[in-house]
Amino acid sequence: MTELSIFITVFSGLAKVVAHPLFYVALLLVLMQYVRQNGMERRMFGVRCTSVTDQFLRSLLFGIGGGVLATLLLSVVGVVLSPVDLIYVWVVALVLALLNVRYVCFAYAGGLLSVVSLILQALPVFSGGPAWLYNIYQDLLGLQIPALMALVAVLHLVEALLVRFHGAQAPLPVFVEGKRGRLIGGFILQKFWVIPMGAFVVTGTGTGVAVPDWWPLMSLGALGAGLMVVPVPAILGFSGAALTKTPQKTARRTSNYLLGYSVILLGLSIGGSYFTPLLWLTALFCTIAHELLILWEVREEQSGQPLYVRPLQGLKILSVLPKSPAEEIGLMSGETIVKVNGMKVSSPYELHFAINQNPAYAKLELLTPEGEPRFAATPIYMGDHHQLGIILVPDDQARQYVRLGSISPWRWLWGRLVGGGKQAPSSYH
Repeated sequence: MTELSIFITVFSGLAKVVAHPLFYVALLLVLMQYVRQNGMERRMFGVRCTSVTDQFLRSLLFGIGGGVLATLLLSVVGVVLSPVDLIYVWVVALVLALLNVRYVCFAYAGGLLSVVSLILQALPVFSGGPAWLYNIYQDLLGLQIPALMALVAVLHLVEALLVRFHGAQAPLPVFVEGKRGRLIGGFILQKFWVIPMGAFVVTGTGTGVAVPDWWPLMSLGALGAGLMVVPVPAILGFSGAALTKTPQKTARRTSNYLLGYSVILLGLSIGGSYFTPLLWLTALFCTIAHELLILWEVREEQSGQPLYVRPLQGLKILSVLPKSPAEEIGLMSGETIVKVNGMKVSSPYELHFAINQNPAYAKLELLTPEGEPRFAATPIYMGDHHQLGIILVPDDQARQYVRLGSISPWRWLWGRLVGGGKQAPSSYH
């Protein structure tokens, strides 16, 4: 079979995702997350900052692109997945998610299962115990570690690109508690993508997909068992907080970290398929390096100076509402409003009072984030937002805020039952 034929076969399997019920379950879960995010916006600011439909459709399109890329990478590298291995990964991932929601990432479940498999391979053969335990032992003993680690690497590489190009779009403005107990402004970057993939799996028979001579790049002993291409829907999620940097810089930083992590892990996976002792390093790197990246990002965010704090003079803009007068005249996050209609403003009340001095027109004097003065003006129409669609950084009068930090579902459920505060997830992949 030629290279063109094998890719036609692969993408035929990818197209079958639309008939997979889990694909639509995943889409529903993503839609529910964006509806939940929209509800948080309304509770905090009384208005809708983003469009659920727009967010969902963008995530769907980016996810389809990510799925095509993931399918190409998995096919070129020669990742052959075992359905049994995937079941174990999903079960362990869901169990870990009960401890902390960010542990649902395959980097933790895949790395943990790989280490357990390597330990079992190093120990004397186990032959006792009940049948169900012996079956689990055999499954873990035969875990396809290189393929599993390569899958984790490819998913994180795709995530790195999605974060780069989509992660900073329509960030959610929030108020959070700073180091000294005072509220500061910031953004939650939260995106979810349904990734439709086509992947090779072992058929267990001597028939299946014929492959070209150069394939695969990985050393794979499963080819003799026969292969077929099946649809594999997956969900990727990204959540981070931009408090000391702009959302764009935060997304680029996370993307760079994920890209480096995924390339190194993919190289280790391919190398481990030829040199078995390298699998120990691959499995440990998969989990430990992933956790260290998150801790490093959190440390960078905590050690930096908050960017969206109340200035000594004027009012700093945290965000602007879509299709508002503020957006139409080009007001931007990080700018400081010094005067409105010739009047100095230093509180939301003064801003509202200054706007009402000329209900038909507003002239603003601003300072850019670089400290350069500039002017903007806009007519005011009936029904426009009373602050022109401007969301300001919080002052001492603000009451609504979120607590950053990923938590277990049990703790979240308890907080909902007893009426606890709102909690938003911190950076996790």
